[in-house]
Amino acid sequence: MDHIKVSIFLLFLFFGHGLCQTCHLRELDLCAATLLVFTQNPSGIATTDNELNKQCGYLREADSCLRNFTRKCTTPLQRELIGFVTEGSTRLLGEYCTIGTQLRQSYLKHAPCLNQAQKGQKTCVKDLQSALEIVTSVEWDKRIPAGCCSYRRFQVCTENLVETKCGKEAVEFMHILMRMALSRLPDIVCQGYGPQNQECKTLLPAPGTPPKGSRSSSVLSRLFSAYTGL
Repeated sequence: MDHIKVSIFLLFLFFGHGLCQTCHLRELDLCAATLLVFTQNPSGIATTDNELNKQCGYLREADSCLRNFTRKCTTPLQRELIGFVTEGSTRLLGEYCTIGTQLRQSYLKHAPCLNQAQKGQKTCVKDLQSALEIVTSVEWDKRIPAGCCSYRRFQVCTENLVETKCGKEAVEFMHILMRMALSRLPDIVCQGYGPQNQECKTLLPAPGTPPKGSRSSSVLSRLFSAYTGL
């Protein structure tokens, strides 16, 4: 579910320009933090129905937070666009959090191996955190490029790890989740961005750069550190 969380965060970066004056991006950071850390459990990702039910509590909390932010902080046109794009993620949340659905059964099939793969994700997560510190601090005209670069780098890192440990079928399942959650929005908006893109190399810290974590000015990064210990 990591790609979905990052993609939803990017979605609000895309539509967040022009927030009403009573709103602040730190409110969005707090919502995104819940999405980004709910699977960063020391024991690994959920592999049973009981663990998934607990996880879904955090997901619903984040969903409610994002909906409140959208209602309070965006224009009618932005709300319409966000509602259109996130229709799939609402459906995905319902299937993921309902016992017995085909999607949930498929997830549980791959979960044991994905759990093992996630334990080797520390490098990917550190690079994501250091990149997010940039995303939440740059000017608006750089937020979308920085968000896309962060997402693409994290995507390549995690997918290479998953394919090595779990095979292409597990990677394809991750792609299915992504398409259900946000259609092809990240692929469309972030087309042309990637780890080798020159703009990404300029915007993001080099791979392996330690995140500032608790010392960062980014609320999202500080909360991320509080949950992950990075």
